[in-house]
Amino acid sequence: MPFGWGRVSYMWDYRSKWLELPFPVSEYEQRIDKIRKMMEPEKIDCLLVHGNRADRAAVRYLANFEDFYGGDSVVVIPAREAVGMATNAIMHGEPMHSGIQQVWMEDVRCAAHPRTVDKAWTIWDQLEDMLKERGLAEATYGVSGDYADDVVAFIRERFPKAKVKKVTGLLPRAMAIKSRLEVEQIRKACAGADAALTAVMENCKPGVSEYELAGLANEAMFRLGAEETAFPIAMSSGPRAGFKHTAPTDRKLQLGDLVYTDLGCRVGGYYSDCSRNRAVGEPTKEQRHFMEANVLINEACMAAARPGAVIGDIAKIAIEVAKENGYEDYLYFRGHGIGTTTHVPPSFFPGNPAKLEENMVFCFEPMLVKKEFGTGCVEDIYRVTKDGVENLNKCPARWW
Repeated sequence: MPFGWGRVSYMWDYRSKWLELPFPVSEYEQRIDKIRKMMEPEKIDCLLVHGNRADRAAVRYLANFEDFYGGDSVVVIPAREAVGMATNAIMHGEPMHSGIQQVWMEDVRCAAHPRTVDKAWTIWDQLEDMLKERGLAEATYGVSGDYADDVVAFIRERFPKAKVKKVTGLLPRAMAIKSRLEVEQIRKACAGADAALTAVMENCKPGVSEYELAGLANEAMFRLGAEETAFPIAMSSGPRAGFKHTAPTDRKLQLGDLVYTDLGCRVGGYYSDCSRNRAVGEPTKEQRHFMEANVLINEACMAAARPGAVIGDIAKIAIEVAKENGYEDYLYFRGHGIGTTTHVPPSFFPGNPAKLEENMVFCFEPMLVKKEFGTGCVEDIYRVTKDGVENLNKCPARWW
């Protein structure tokens, strides 16, 4: 093993006293039970869930592991045997410097990342032992993850008598329906976004730069417990306001500008993603009509949202309201589920036959984007209730 490996023990008896979870362990056990029920019709003996820095949501959802370093992590979910995890996302050759103590599973096996230590015990060696110990050498495996080709290759090489197949839709379906505790965590992330949006909207004054507004937004989110921003803050003003997603610059706001921001944060592993817009000073008649039309689209669509509502039908409402206000050609009908990543089902686009289900949580962001004029977009996060939707955001929609 690498020099210095394990100077701070990461065995369960030691690391368990440092365990800090956003939820009780029973919440994670219920997720595993849900996944196992979904494995049955797929005829899977064991599900291997791969994650890395580019695709980390499922591993955080299942194990509460956050990859700080950049490596491969695989959560092992047998149909009956104990769950476990293997990872090489190990910083400085020390698992306890790398967040291992935040994993609720007892069986966590660590390997040095290849770029840190060459010719060491690998994650694949650890996985091979874990699976053999569970009697899964000839099992039928399902593999999940956007970058999981190496996991498929590992099974075929090390377990030639096993069967393996990709099951790309299983985890997104499981993550789409939120528990009560998940909703409360997203509510906290929404509070951070609300504070940031309010800070930006209240300080849209002549002479204030886009950088300054972004700084105020970041400060507001981290003061309320953000682990990190959901994505780089989008901030645009004046002539660039019609581009929607652009990074802030040193441009100073001028009277009459339209200003748009899209931002969010992560709290306890769960994200927010929200938008607001306004004019600097009193808006012109056209600016007011443009921004108001977007709010009317939001209100009409969410009045129709409930369990069983077809997303494509909601899109028709948005298109009709945009047409009534003269902005049909500028409408982008968009929205997406949110949780331990910013994009899970449901997905909002015209013609989508998918139906909303109770306890789905989604960002709704129909936008009016008019080049060299501005972006009209109020984006809030909604939970589908038994007979409608609940807006989890508190920041006012209208700043004019």
